[in-house]
Amino acid sequence: MRSINGKLLFAAILLATLTGKPIGFASAGIANPLRPLQNPIETVRNTTADDTKKTGQSWTQYGGANRDFFVSPLPRKSERRSGVLWKRKLGQGTSGIVSDGKSLFTLYAEPDSTDAKKRIEVVIALDKTTGRTQWEQRHSIKMLKGQESFTGDPPRPQAPPALLSGRVCTLGFTGLLQCFDTANGRIVWEHNLVSEFGATPVQFGFSSSPLIYQNNFVVHIGGKQTALAAFSAATGKVLWKSEPAEPSYASPILIQVAGKMQIVQITRDAILGISAQDGATLWSYPMPSLGLTNVPTPIALPGQRLLISGQGVLGTHLLELSTEESRTKVEAVWKNTRTPFFYCNWAADTETVYGSVGSFAIGLNLATGEEVWKERGQTDANLLRVGGEVVLLRGDGLLTLCSLSSTGLQSIGSFQILSGRSWTAPTLLGDMLYVRDDKEIAAVGLASLTQKP
Repeated sequence: MRSINGKLLFAAILLATLTGKPIGFASAGIANPLRPLQNPIETVRNTTADDTKKTGQSWTQYGGANRDFFVSPLPRKSERRSGVLWKRKLGQGTSGIVSDGKSLFTLYAEPDSTDAKKRIEVVIALDKTTGRTQWEQRHSIKMLKGQESFTGDPPRPQAPPALLSGRVCTLGFTGLLQCFDTANGRIVWEHNLVSEFGATPVQFGFSSSPLIYQNNFVVHIGGKQTALAAFSAATGKVLWKSEPAEPSYASPILIQVAGKMQIVQITRDAILGISAQDGATLWSYPMPSLGLTNVPTPIALPGQRLLISGQGVLGTHLLELSTEESRTKVEAVWKNTRTPFFYCNWAADTETVYGSVGSFAIGLNLATGEEVWKERGQTDANLLRVGGEVVLLRGDGLLTLCSLSSTGLQSIGSFQILSGRSWTAPTLLGDMLYVRDDKEIAAVGLASLTQKP
């Protein structure tokens, strides 16, 4: 991925988030106050994925079935377990944890004993109840030209897998797309996105997670040939490819516009609306052509609204989609140029947009985009919405359960579960949280989050 002096840019962004000062190349302020909602509240749902909002017993893709990091309802408090169910070693990686309700699936990396310049990338299935390995698939990787590790560490997998109909689809650091039989780890099909599709080697490693749509995996490729492609989960056959666009680190999402499903993908230079049926480009929302990194996955909201954020966005925008003569029209409702969410996940409810930016947890008013609260203490935290509460996994492995209001976060309790770099959003199955860092993976009861920090 092209960048403007990548390492210096990342340092500048990090300094800005730590100090709370706006980034020098973005003008400060809020533009275009929110107009009243034009459309009735409706929930856009991915009916082809397991319904985690009803069962809470599976987590089939990044962000859950609907990419919104939301689980409800939860077991009654009296039925929630406490304590660590199990904890075990795992190699380096920030790939998320998905589950079909019986097994857990993720990726990690370890040294290659035959070549110091290479790494062994591992896809692993674990028993949900015991943490024991059910199967592993291993292959050797080497960073591609133009790639580097963001932290200076050896390369490690980052993209969360996706589960569909007994298949688990994974994307490795160097762009190897693979599909495995969930029962035994047999490789069903695979594609090399760089050699087969001309994908641009993403500077800090491929990170976008496959999207489940109907019986297919939709994958952000990025490069001179295509931005997105749909693959049959059963065979790996390419069903469609979109027009080309350079890659980002964000994952594709679904949004319903005028009764039809669209796939939204933020790229390096624009946000694209793609037909979920054939990959045709339906609309494009341009960004400044600065070649900056976009990490946050967009958030689909009721009323055909869309939240986008990132360095290349130069802040956070709320967009509204409408139809005019059968064409999709995109308008910015407001633009906040002070707060670009960076590399942690983020979320929104009916009132607030929130997430971790550097050492702060920040909340924006959904109606206006204005910052309404900013709190220290949740550095590099990834989050999970659990009913009316929020679970935060801080970058140092501290789990915290919080209530959320228009004035900020109120801690209910916390539990120090990990000690390494924890840059992966937690997964909740029933009353059990599954978390990982760059050394370990663990299962801990939700009721453990009762001690004050």
